[in-house]
Formats: sequence, structure tokens, C-alpha cells
Amino acid sequence: MSMLFLIKHLFSFDWKLHKTAILLPVFMFFILLVHISTASTASSLRVLQTAFLPWIAWTIILHLRPLFDEGARDTLLPHYRKWIFLDILRYTAIFLGMYIVLIGIVLRHGDSLLPIVYIHHVSIFLFFLFFGMALIWLTKNFEFALSILLMYTLLEIVTKGQFMPWPHVFQFETFEFDPLFVSKIGTTFILAIFFMMMGLFQMYRR
Repeated sequence: MSMLFLIKHLFSFDWKLHKTAILLPVFMFFILLVHISTASTASSLRVLQTAFLPWIAWTIILHLRPLFDEGARDTLLPHYRKWIFLDILRYTAIFLGMYIVLIGIVLRHGDSLLPIVYIHHVSIFLFFLFFGMALIWLTKNFEFALSILLMYTLLEIVTKGQFMPWPHVFQFETFEFDPLFVSKIGTTFILAIFFMMMGLFQMYRR
């Protein structure tokens, strides 16, 4: 089976299970495309990290949801175990393509971005990818996992990451090189690794 045919088969499998729900991040992409084309660089960067990158968590939660339908786990778990890494790669490729378009529009404003901004975006993407995976496995319920995800994300946006007593992954002030910014990125990567191990442990344990 060629890789191209396999990827097409996996996307067809997604469509049969989720229908148009799987396209929600794409719809958000087009909405943000319009917004970013007229917004300032700082505003665009805030929107990218808070309103675009967290959608990978929705994607992985939705992807794993069928495992927790009544009577489906024993049937579907071998399939998910076999293809989870390829699933992560193909979703990452799609988000990367959309990200490149959005960041390209940001750069059209004429401002250059420091490498630390891109590293931060990678850390946020990985954090929400594996946070979503861990949430659905721990709650074993689509609605509960999504509620926790939305609560965390919205509270971080509303309070600008300065109120709740939990790790803050978004950057709302300066996007220049700063020790606190570097520390936040390091913490975000550590959390991403922690949630990755937690999610994969839950998936592969007997």
C-alpha cells in the first residue's frame, strides 16, 4: 500500500466518522485569514496563538472520540494504536500549511519576527496536541474533555495569563527576547512531553 493511498484512506476514515466536524479548524483558518490581513503584527500574533494553534486539541479529541462510544473500543483500538503516529503527522502537516499562510500574511506587514516567536508557536502547538490527547483519555468523554479545554483556553485569554494558578502558555505582552518568555517556552515544552507520555501510556497500556 503506497503512502499516498494510505493517507487518503485514513482521511476517508476520518470523514466517515466525523463528517463536517473535522473541517471546523479549516473554517476558523479562513475567518482568521480575513482578520489577520487587516490587524497589526502584535494583534495577529496573539490571534495565531490563542485562536488558531489550540484547534489541534479539538482535532485530536474529535479524532479519538469514537474509541469511547459504547462497545467501540475493542474494535477500534488496534486501528488507532497502529496509525496514531501517522495521524499526528498528517494533522501536523495540515496545520503547518495553514500556519505558513497565516504567518506569511503577518510578515506582509513588514515586520520581522525573532526565532523565539516561531519556537513559542511550536511549543504551543505540541502542548495543545498532547493536552487534547491526554484529556480525552483521562475523561473518556468528548464533552468533558472539550469543556476542560475550552475552560483553560478562554480563562487564559480573558485573564491574559495572569490570574489562574496553573501554567500559562500564551504570550500577551512583548514578543521580544526575554528571560521570562524563554522560561515560559521551556515550561510549555516540558508540559507537552508530559502530556504526550500520559496520552500514549493510556493508549498502549493493556
